[in-house]
Amino acid sequence: MDPKVNGQLQQDWGWLIAAYLFLGGVGAGAYTIAAINGFIGEGLERSMAVGLWIAFPALLIGTILLIADLGTPSKAVLSAMKPKSSWIARGTLIISCFMILSLLHLVLYRFTDVGESEGGRLAMNIIAVAGIIFAIGTMAYTGILLSASKGIPFWRSGVVPVVFVISALVTGHFAIMIGMAQFNAGADLAPLKTMALEAAGLVVLEVLVILFFLQAAHGHPDSRESAERILRKRLFVVGYFILGLGVPLVLMLIAYRVQAGTTPGWFFPVLMLGAFLGLMGGLILRYAILVCGALPTLNIAGFEFRRIHRPKEPKAGIGLLPPR
Repeated sequence: MDPKVNGQLQQDWGWLIAAYLFLGGVGAGAYTIAAINGFIGEGLERSMAVGLWIAFPALLIGTILLIADLGTPSKAVLSAMKPKSSWIARGTLIISCFMILSLLHLVLYRFTDVGESEGGRLAMNIIAVAGIIFAIGTMAYTGILLSASKGIPFWRSGVVPVVFVISALVTGHFAIMIGMAQFNAGADLAPLKTMALEAAGLVVLEVLVILFFLQAAHGHPDSRESAERILRKRLFVVGYFILGLGVPLVLMLIAYRVQAGTTPGWFFPVLMLGAFLGLMGGLILRYAILVCGALPTLNIAGFEFRRIHRPKEPKAGIGLLPPR
């Protein structure tokens, strides 16, 4: 019996929710890197400026996609209700606070002279610290939202938020690199080379985390089918693992190896291609995790029982499979 036919796979969340989770991660990751670079200081001003310009628009577009998936803005308002018992409500409040802080930071940094005075710098630092806290909350929430879904064992893992946080930092980092390469092609290569090395390190960390997640999912009977399904999915293996992680890792290392004082003609295309593929990999990761989420299969006395979701019924039914 094909799980796609009998409704075992969830089909409520697809590309729109994947794009929402992706853009939330990009915005939060870019802001985190930008704010940290602002504290580090010299030589990283460009990455800070680009990161601040990315954060709020990415979150805004992601929120629009979420509202589009909900179908009506009134549902978005209702989603903030009951924060004591709902992770959707908590996440709505976290993201809303983060959007306000990221916009405020951008406006003060770009359009005012607040940072030139000692008191203004202190205020900016306070906003940056609060923004980093809510940015981390936003990155983690995109994974916590899934791990709090008790009906899908593949999502119900403490590793999922870690995967999404690392992926958000990677995609945010790549988004900043694209902005820096696009608008500062004639500038010093040193900051981009440093970021290329940092990106390579983050990609390696993401590979280790995703492998740990898949191993843990495959080791659990309820989520094993989803783990096997995602590993059979060509979009995940080729699009994410090879093109979204492997190729960017190689290209970042090649970019880092460029000799100081030289600017080869291929440097910026290679850098932007690697960063673009890394961004696409982050989107594919979220989509693959969503569409491979399946209801658990129960094994009782040699028979397999699958909990089947039928959209027209108020509750799930039980599907009986013959013993293997």
